[in-house]
Amino acid sequence: MKKPIPAIWIVSILMLLIIADPASANKSKTQDLEQKIYEISSLRAKIIDKIDQAVEMQARLERQLTELQEEIRSEKIRAGIYSYQEAMQNLRIRYNLSLIQVLQAYVEKLDERIAYFQNGNEHLKFLVHQIKDDMAIINVLKNMEIEHLNDRVNRVLDEFIFETKKPVFDVIDIRKMPIQQIWEQNSNGLL
Repeated sequence: MKKPIPAIWIVSILMLLIIADPASANKSKTQDLEQKIYEISSLRAKIIDKIDQAVEMQARLERQLTELQEEIRSEKIRAGIYSYQEAMQNLRIRYNLSLIQVLQAYVEKLDERIAYFQNGNEHLKFLVHQIKDDMAIINVLKNMEIEHLNDRVNRVLDEFIFETKKPVFDVIDIRKMPIQQIWEQNSNGLL
């Protein structure tokens, strides 16, 4: 005589089948990947905003540089200045050269930050394509492991989320060109 199977065992077996259901697992993985695409898209919007801010700031600084260079040219002609030593005696030229020194360092730093954010944006765009490819594969293959991709995406997200919360650049990090070198650019027709 057979013993009846307790109802709790049947429920347990059904639960295991539901949990082990590859379609359910694939749906969960697909949802995880769709969430990553959303996070990446949101971060890319922030990165593009940072790039726009940096480009706008850079354009303003370059206009100021041009104005200062024109002012130095005018003052050189007006005062008959031809040497670095003479230029350092002229308060207006010396002051403008110092401003140029700082502004050029700012522009250089902005160039670095723009390149950094552009590279990050391209990296994130690549990850979105890779996620979409993996989602297509998940629909074909059962129980595909996506942990490695998730880890890579999370590392990139963490790096750029942190960077988008900071100012475009920090003046502490700038490197100024020596004033004499800025003056010497004058002899090459830059000022």
